[in-house]
Amino acid sequence: SSGINAEYGGGGECGVPTMHRYIDPGTGNKVFWYSFDYGLIHVVQFSSEHDFRPGSRQYEWLRNDLRNVDRTQTPWIVVTSHRPIYTSQDSEGDHIVSRHLRMALEELFYSYRVNLHLSGHYHSYESSCSVVSGDCVDPGSGTVYIVVGTGGYGLEAQDYIYYPWSQTQNCKDHGYSKVVVNETHMHVQFVTTPHRTVKDNFVIPIWK
Repeated sequence: SSGINAEYGGGGECGVPTMHRYIDPGTGNKVFWYSFDYGLIHVVQFSSEHDFRPGSRQYEWLRNDLRNVDRTQTPWIVVTSHRPIYTSQDSEGDHIVSRHLRMALEELFYSYRVNLHLSGHYHSYESSCSVVSGDCVDPGSGTVYIVVGTGGYGLEAQDYIYYPWSQTQNCKDHGYSKVVVNETHMHVQFVTTPHRTVKDNFVIPIWK
C-alpha cells in the first residue's frame, strides 16, 4: 500500500530510472518480470514488489512460463527476484515476506523443478541446501536458494537465526556468485572480491 511505501520505501520513484535505463527482452511485463535463455539455462525474473499470489497477473505469467520451458534445450531453470524466499537473517518483517513468498511460489517451483533461486535485498550471502517446504532433501530433488547481495554496498550487521536448511552464511565479504553448468551438473561458487577467495562451493545435480 502507499502507506507502507511511504514509511519504508521510496514511494515507487526508485523504479523510474530502471524503467528508462534498461531494455527488457519483451517476454513479460517490461523490466518487472520477464524470462530469457542463456546457454543451457532458462532464466526467469519475477517481481517480489508486485502481486505474486496465485491468481494474480504475475503468478499466471510465471506458471505459464515455467510450464513451457523445453528442458531438452534448457535443462536448468534459475529464477531470480529482489527479495529472498528463504532467509535466516534476523529481521521479522523480511521473514514475514519470505513466508508469503514460499506460500505462493514454492509448490510452483517444485512442480516445474526450479533448480536455483537467486535474490538480493540483504547485503550479505547465504545459501541453502536443496529444500522443499523447509526441509533439506537429496541434492537435485529440490530448489537451492541463494541470497547474494554482496556487490558493493555496506554489508549487513544483524545476526542469523538457526535453520537447518541454511548451509553457508557470510556478512563479512563482498563478492559474487559464479554458476557453471553442463547437461548434468550445476557448479556454484561464492567468490569474494577483491581477493577472489572461494567461500562457498557446491554442485547441484540435474533434477530427475
